[in-house]
Amino acid sequence: MKSQAAMEYLMTYGWAILVIAVVLAALYSLGIFNPNTFAPKASAGSCEVVRPFGPGTTTDIHLEGTCTNMLPKYVAVFNGGPTTNISIAHASFPKVGVSITAWVYSGSPNPSTIFSNGQDDWHGGISWQLGICSKYACVKTPNVAGGGIYNSNLVIPQHIWTFEAATIAPNGSKAIYTIYVNNQNQTVTANAPDPNTQNWLYIGTGFDNSPIVQYKTFSGSISNIQIYNTTLSTNQIQALYQEGIGGDPIELTHLIAWYPLNGNANDYSGNKNNGKEHNVGYSSTWYKTYSAP
Repeated sequence: MKSQAAMEYLMTYGWAILVIAVVLAALYSLGIFNPNTFAPKASAGSCEVVRPFGPGTTTDIHLEGTCTNMLPKYVAVFNGGPTTNISIAHASFPKVGVSITAWVYSGSPNPSTIFSNGQDDWHGGISWQLGICSKYACVKTPNVAGGGIYNSNLVIPQHIWTFEAATIAPNGSKAIYTIYVNNQNQTVTANAPDPNTQNWLYIGTGFDNSPIVQYKTFSGSISNIQIYNTTLSTNQIQALYQEGIGGDPIELTHLIAWYPLNGNANDYSGNKNNGKEHNVGYSSTWYKTYSAP
């Protein structure tokens, strides 16, 4: 009798425990236990750079709005298709003395381009590209005059939000490329990029040089692209990483573009290099896979 009662007790409460476990698992999958679920989210344009005397101004510039490194409400989603990108017309950034930072969520093992300083034409004056080359962070210079692909051995993992950055510093007739992934970096000296001669920029697409004119579109999500016309130091790059995905620009004087991609493709640097979306979506549930540095 005692053993039968014990079994009935276990069966009764065992089912209850199982139901509770299933409910907890469901709540976990919905992100209920993720602290980011309840974190305040910044709306598009809640923080921007103000240049009182117009684009390109380097004096009296300041951040305005709610600039507290809050998580963005949205991130841009790219499906990897050949017509999916953000284009920025009538803009050209330096070929050297430049820095770019971004947060990326890679959804594919294939090579892909995060940002391209140049038109999407092999002979159209592509200067440099920040991308992922066979899972590694890389800078590509697929131009006519002796370009190349400068790989690092720093892996961009799939399905994890990752900070990627690069600086291109002048070094005589060549350039010093420093590539960053989270809190690691690697440097190589190689040929300097050509200038961007067509005044077009792209987010989420680009071309490689093997074979020529092959799309390298991005599959996944991108957030908080910042571009500077100076070579940021390692300490400055690491400070941007530590700010997290909602971090504000660190050097306003040299900031030339800022694309939070928080629901639109506008440039919030005050320089009005706004982008135009082509088959790009925006996700509001992205934070479920994000962990702050």
